[in-house]
Amino acid sequence: MSVPLGAGSILASYAYTKTSGAADVKRNTWAIGYDYALSRRTDLYAADFRDKVTSLSTADTLGVGMRAKF
Repeated sequence: MSVPLGAGSILASYAYTKTSGAADVKRNTWAIGYDYALSRRTDLYAADFRDKVTSLSTADTLGVGMRAKF
């Protein structure tokens, strides 16, 4: 999902996966971020990802960067 805000957009997503068999495993993944346009070809972004897998601790990942389109 993307929602315009100022010169950029707020980004959000959610995913759920379940496997069955020898071990039933469930995975929930959430992400939220912001994409800021510097120009028509260049933007900055930041995103936080949270991942939870059955019987494991929750993991967080933060990503930031600059993207240039050629």
